[in-house]
Amino acid sequence: MDALRNFKDFLLVFNKMSETCFTRCVNTFQTRELTEDEDRCVEMCSSKNIRVNHKIMSVYMEVQPLIVQKRVEEMEKLNPPITPTVPEVTEINSVVQTATLKETEPQIVLQETSSTEAQVV
Repeated sequence: MDALRNFKDFLLVFNKMSETCFTRCVNTFQTRELTEDEDRCVEMCSSKNIRVNHKIMSVYMEVQPLIVQKRVEEMEKLNPPITPTVPEVTEINSVVQTATLKETEPQIVLQETSSTEAQVV
C-alpha cells in the first residue's frame, strides 16, 4: 500500500513540475520541436525543481523523527498510561523458612491414681 501511495505522490510532483516548466518555458507552438531557448529553459526549470524537491525531502527526513516524538509526547499527556488496579506484591523476606519435624519417641509417664494407669504424653 505504501509503494502505491509513494508512486502516486511521485506522479503528482512530476505532473506539477511538468506543468510549471511547460507554462514558463514554451512560448510558441509554431513547430513540433522545442527551440534552443525553450529546451534550455525546460532543462533549467526541471533541474531546479528536482533539486528543490531533494532538499525538501532531506530536511523532512531530519525533522520527521522530531515531529513524531513530539506527537507521541502530546498523546501521552492527553492519555496517561493506565495503572494497574491490583496492588503490587513486594517480597518481604527472600529467605524461605521450612519447618522440620523431629521424630521423637512418646514419653510414658506413670502417675499414681486410684487405679494404676499409664498415661501417654
